[in-house]
Amino acid sequence: MRVMGKLVSLVNRRALRTEGHVFAVTPERIAWMEGFQALVAMAPMLCAAVLLDRSEIAFGAVAAFWTCLCDPQGSTAGRLKAMGIFIALGAAVLPIAAYSAHFGFAASVAALLVLVFLCGLTRSYGPVLGPMPAQAGLIASLAVVIGIASPAPLLGALVQAGYFLLGSLWTVLFCVVLWPVPFSQSACRTLASLFGRLADMAGVLQELDPGTGRDAERWIAFDTVYRRGVRLSIERGRALAAHDLRTGAILGPGIDAAGRVFSALIAIGHFRRQTTRIPDPDVASLLDDLHRLLSDVTLQAEDGMPFPPQLAAQVEILLQRIDGRNDTTARAVAFAAKAIGRVARREALEPAPTATSATPRGWGVPDAMVWRHALRVAVASGLAYVIGTMFSVTFAYWAAIAAIVVTQPLSANTWLRIVERAVGTLVGGSMAAVLLASLSSPAAMVMAILPLAAVTVSLRLVNYGLFVIFLTPMFMLLSDFIHPSGGLIAARLTNEMLGAMVGVAASFLFWPEKERHVLETAIKASLSANMAFASAVLRLDCDDASTLDQLQRDAGLASTRLEVARERMLLEGYWRSARFERLQQVIVAIRSVCGAAAVVEVLRSGLPDEADRQRAARYEALTASLLAMLDAGPGVQAAPDPALYRDTSGDELDLAVRHLVTTLPDLVAGRTALATSPP
Repeated sequence: MRVMGKLVSLVNRRALRTEGHVFAVTPERIAWMEGFQALVAMAPMLCAAVLLDRSEIAFGAVAAFWTCLCDPQGSTAGRLKAMGIFIALGAAVLPIAAYSAHFGFAASVAALLVLVFLCGLTRSYGPVLGPMPAQAGLIASLAVVIGIASPAPLLGALVQAGYFLLGSLWTVLFCVVLWPVPFSQSACRTLASLFGRLADMAGVLQELDPGTGRDAERWIAFDTVYRRGVRLSIERGRALAAHDLRTGAILGPGIDAAGRVFSALIAIGHFRRQTTRIPDPDVASLLDDLHRLLSDVTLQAEDGMPFPPQLAAQVEILLQRIDGRNDTTARAVAFAAKAIGRVARREALEPAPTATSATPRGWGVPDAMVWRHALRVAVASGLAYVIGTMFSVTFAYWAAIAAIVVTQPLSANTWLRIVERAVGTLVGGSMAAVLLASLSSPAAMVMAILPLAAVTVSLRLVNYGLFVIFLTPMFMLLSDFIHPSGGLIAARLTNEMLGAMVGVAASFLFWPEKERHVLETAIKASLSANMAFASAVLRLDCDDASTLDQLQRDAGLASTRLEVARERMLLEGYWRSARFERLQQVIVAIRSVCGAAAVVEVLRSGLPDEADRQRAARYEALTASLLAMLDAGPGVQAAPDPALYRDTSGDELDLAVRHLVTTLPDLVAGRTALATSPP
């Protein structure tokens, strides 16, 4: 446990810059026990296939593997719902596809198009915080392709469905009922990773010079990369705590404490960024003490004992040092230390808001993005299969699978998925070449397939590229086990290239969801959320911490999505636009509003006065005016009334709001280039 915790924490810190992307690395989500579950679930079907010399029984092992990929963990009801939807879809589409393929090539293509489209209608594409369990509709689409590749008469198709049901239902029985995996280790790794990042964030604050000066780029990195990485870590932890109540006793309060520490670090960073004075030794000493406290929390979590009672004594010593001081750093450090102390003393904190889990949404009318992407994926898979078959590519259905997986709702995401899949396929294909050359019997292949499946499932929520590295040899060995054939390596690479090219074409040609449209929405959402947090800090009682925490979380996530949308647009060719870089200034300005509001939240005491409430009302009116300016676009005189942001108080929050107002007109002017100039 200790070695694994330290390794996960180390890798997590190095993966900070991957946060918020489809290639995100989340090492705290490694799941060795779930991998072992997959091994045990697949073993009976593969062993039966070897002993009875019936390779088709391995369809049950494939179903077991897919069911494990769809398992969201968490509550029993949620797991049964997610896995049940997949089993119902798979048991329906697999025999229909196999029976349709029995009538020839044209019927195969028609069934592929229709069934993949219907499976795609069950998917959703809301924002996610890093890798998530596979959705039932995606894996069911793969079952369609497998059925097309295994044509059979009605009885044979029903037999395939029977093996599918046997493997998947056994997996549910074993994983959910007979041997559910406890989440205590995941909770400890999550806390270790999160507080490790907070400790690093505090360490960076110690090294940064006050003001912007020569450290301007490092301050930007602090305001974007570090804040984004920690915020997404917090939200992943909060989702895990809400998703599985078995972790709630320590993970939920721990995540709440981390959120308050995060606010304190934002407040300290904002204050140091705005000042030009060199901090006195006492301030530096307080930051060092906070850094040491966060590091100790990390070490305890790595050892599997987060927030031990003796940590409360360490907090009390730090608070005694701060007693009597009223400067910004001292009050922020006290704010953070008290949050950690409450958890160490096991005092009740405000309950964490319920997070959106990874379980599938209920049935309903799909929105426009869902049905368009379902149609896009269906066309891509059909084209890949037709082209591969016409050119007599071995295992042409692999190209259809590749097209389904790489085709994403946003074209920039398709490029990223292709890169990950290409690297994973090359490395995994090399592993498969060695294994295929050295394994001489079905039993030996089974002994290789099972550990590969275990590692693959263990890494499914860590990183897609790592997942593909081990998925590739496992899938190739399993394909050779069911349908023995030569030239698997060349076939795999050829089909991956074909699927990737078709996926890119589909993403850009068939109803493309351009990132620039997402960007406009993200700008408005980020502006609204951050200004709402600023207004609430002025309007609400400081005791209403849960509401303020929720608003700050919304602001942080909205800003993160805006940053990610900007970076992904660079992949579509907009890096050539100099005006596009102005968006970075707006992002920093929006983050500054949140940081200044966090300073007010951390340092304020007592009830808001009438002046605070009036300023909050002005900020709300200013937000509406800024949104109207963004909607109006360039050439329209929709600038906000200066009286809404030229306040005589001149504090940090008001200065940050004023800076935001002055940066937005350039963005509105630059948006014309984005909307009218092709990349």
